[in-house]
Amino acid sequence: MNTTENRAFADSEKYLEAMAAFSFFNKVLLDAPEKEYMNTVKESAALFDEWCFQESTESLAGLAMLKNYLKNYKHEDFGELLDNFNKLFIGPGHLFAPPWESVYKEQDHTIFGEATLQVRTRYRKFGLEINNLNKEPDDHIAFECAYLNYLCAAAAASEGTAEKEEIISFLAAHPATWVDEFTDKMTENSATDFYKGIASMLRGAVKEALSGLSCR
Repeated sequence: MNTTENRAFADSEKYLEAMAAFSFFNKVLLDAPEKEYMNTVKESAALFDEWCFQESTESLAGLAMLKNYLKNYKHEDFGELLDNFNKLFIGPGHLFAPPWESVYKEQDHTIFGEATLQVRTRYRKFGLEINNLNKEPDDHIAFECAYLNYLCAAAAASEGTAEKEEIISFLAAHPATWVDEFTDKMTENSATDFYKGIASMLRGAVKEALSGLSCR
């Protein structure tokens, strides 16, 4: 394998690792935790030693919290974890960490704002559309992570630059503009280190990806 091929292989691996990270964020920020899933994550906790974003203090702090939580996680902790998810993202009543970009951008903090339409346009540029269009806002943080997951997969498989340029452009225009406020709310209102860890890891991942997908 020559130098050019080595560089291309390393570049592909970088994007594949970032793809896996954004896939994880999509899962844990969109779906309420399930007992079977938590058991699987606990049993696979060693995989987080290979987490690709480990350059920022936020990523390292979040990883430490998450791994420690999983180490001590027991079946009887599930109720508290589910309550934590619902309090942050679902309700009923006041949401302590609304997961939609528009809430942080619109003056009246409502959903389906300008950011919703902006990300919808970006998704469609690559032939993508969310499920439940016009029922669930397109700018949910989990959908933004799913889009990054798609772009990273495409970048890993392509020699072109369109997807790679879109990753940085999208991050700068969308997640990076509200992830700090969103993750602050997650951290301040979480009763478990699972979601506190996720918040810090997400913040670090956005920062590191924006600076060039600096996976180790």
